[in-house]
Amino acid sequence: MLSLRLKAIADCVPAGVIVADIGTDHAFLPVELVSSGQIPRAYACDIGVGPLEHARATIEEAGLQAQIALILTPGLEKVPTDAEVAVIAGMGWMTAKSILENDFDRLAHFQLILVQVNREVASLRRWIMEHGFEIVTEKLVHDRHYYQIVGFRKAEKPVSYTEVQLRYGPLLLENQEPVLHEYYRYRREKLQRIAEQIEDPAKRTEILCQMEEIDHIILNRKSSD
Repeated sequence: MLSLRLKAIADCVPAGVIVADIGTDHAFLPVELVSSGQIPRAYACDIGVGPLEHARATIEEAGLQAQIALILTPGLEKVPTDAEVAVIAGMGWMTAKSILENDFDRLAHFQLILVQVNREVASLRRWIMEHGFEIVTEKLVHDRHYYQIVGFRKAEKPVSYTEVQLRYGPLLLENQEPVLHEYYRYRREKLQRIAEQIEDPAKRTEILCQMEEIDHIILNRKSSD
């Protein structure tokens, strides 16, 4: 059974495509996608031999050796060209960024690239905009921690996002799902605790400004509420 984080990623994958899961670890995602019939084939890719052995065990237990191929690769370099969707999840932004940039010429050929980084999601969105792509799906999920999943593809014409959209997610803002408000109530409470303890006036002012923005953009209330 998939974690809520991986289930949210799986829900973003279109039916019938071939998926390359970069940093697959135990290959839980490709096994679920193939075994459920959502996709016909997948590539389980990882930079480490150890994780690939874990992936092999998961694939063999599911009896999916004919449909899921193991690939030892640091990114997209050795992924066959028939892969239509790339998943890059569960890593830091700088690692994901290096994967995207090391094989940049490949990116335009994917129908969809799904990225879930643990921090610096605004930096991911800015990179997407500045490199000629457009965001086509976004999800926010609570699975012990809060995770944001961003799906993008090559844009037909230049796309521009505002600073607010880069920080909070253009589609997350548009959809206004309950989890968005839940997450930013949590974030605001955390910032409130920090503001009460911090002594540096400049840093405290910066945090208070973040809280005010959350109040205005997400929670639709005045900062004095």
